[in-house]
Amino acid sequence: MTEHEPDTASSPTVSRAGDHIHLVHNGNRPPQWLTELVGRLCPVRPGEAAVVVGAPLHEDGVEALCEWLAPSLDSVRDAQVRLLTLVMSAGAHGVGGRPSAARTICERWGLDVLAPAGTALVTSDGGLFSPDLPGASGGWWHFSPGAEARRVSSHLPVSDWEMAVRRVGRQTVAGHVIEPVPAGLAVRPAGPAPVTAHTRPHAIPPERDRPQLILDSAQVPAAVLAVVMAALPGPVRAALRLLSLDGQPLLRIGEELADLLDSDVRVAVGAPVATDRAVPNGASAGDATVELRMVDSRGRPSWRPFARTVVCSPATAGSDRSPHVTEWQVPADPRGTAATDGLSLGKDSKDCKAVVTPAGLWLGPRDAEPPLLATLRPPTPESVAIDLGVPDRPLAECLWPGLDSLLGRLEPDVLERVVVHAYGDLGTGDRERLLEFSVRHRFSMAS
Repeated sequence: MTEHEPDTASSPTVSRAGDHIHLVHNGNRPPQWLTELVGRLCPVRPGEAAVVVGAPLHEDGVEALCEWLAPSLDSVRDAQVRLLTLVMSAGAHGVGGRPSAARTICERWGLDVLAPAGTALVTSDGGLFSPDLPGASGGWWHFSPGAEARRVSSHLPVSDWEMAVRRVGRQTVAGHVIEPVPAGLAVRPAGPAPVTAHTRPHAIPPERDRPQLILDSAQVPAAVLAVVMAALPGPVRAALRLLSLDGQPLLRIGEELADLLDSDVRVAVGAPVATDRAVPNGASAGDATVELRMVDSRGRPSWRPFARTVVCSPATAGSDRSPHVTEWQVPADPRGTAATDGLSLGKDSKDCKAVVTPAGLWLGPRDAEPPLLATLRPPTPESVAIDLGVPDRPLAECLWPGLDSLLGRLEPDVLERVVVHAYGDLGTGDRERLLEFSVRHRFSMAS
């Protein structure tokens, strides 16, 4: 619904996207990226409102913005709204001695206003993020009529785990610097480091339900991480996930850490990579979504691993020490459903299933579990492992339609990296079928 049409061809339009959510955009209709962004924010809580600015502002930006928004802000005030969230980059930042947009709206309409001093971003779970980069303005600020603005946090809502992470503070442990960052805690070697080592951990958006322990590389000693994690309250420690900036596998360090702490340790697969949807050119709000991707030796993003989080458990007598994948994102299931013991491969493969492994996927009979080699294989940027069957058993007939469907759904950059590992007793027909599949889908066979 359009609330305020532009007076000139160059003036933005103000639209309403829901109860007390107002958009500022160019054109008669909000662009798709903006409506998708705002969809994550809906609905706002009672007594609150939001303004999302998706259009660029010019030199007279604050005054012009207030003029465009006046009818909307009048209605917000008349509806007894007490708090307005202004999703607009630098909305809390005044320029040249002039008050910021947040301060101006706060005083003119008598509203409390939340606004960022830096870039305004919306996270994948509907939170708000403004990176607090070293040497630059950032964070979300709270404005009240007649009072000094106060900084709230780099992200909203403030997570339950944030206070526990802040209490850890900045410290040095065994030659490694530990410091709080928006997504949790960052760990890097002490001493001189590239600028990116200081700024990149601050640019990773937080997750509402868990902090991350962000490692500069997979070479950080497990004993250092154990000291850091032991300082956190039990519930925060249990939710925390290890995340490596260089994308190297963390399964080994996760296992060492699980033994030291005698508890499960969550490990991310891949490195965080910002999507190309971050901030559209000229816009005043953007998308904070990052993807976990494998990264090659030159730091270039590779394929997106199917496994997102793996749990490493302490070693126990008789245990095979297999990591357990707890979060995944896969194209394996045509219907998007999962059984309790694996992903469905469709009606033509109902007696078979797919199980996500750290390195890719295993396909096999529903009454079997993946071989140890498949679950222990570390992920690599060069290859996507597709494991078939179980040792000492023929390949099940139900595998073939499921494998064919799976390969047909893989993205080209993933398919070109597929390496198939076949287990069990392969007859002549199985080998011919695999050869035919490899030619048709252009994947490699493990030697």
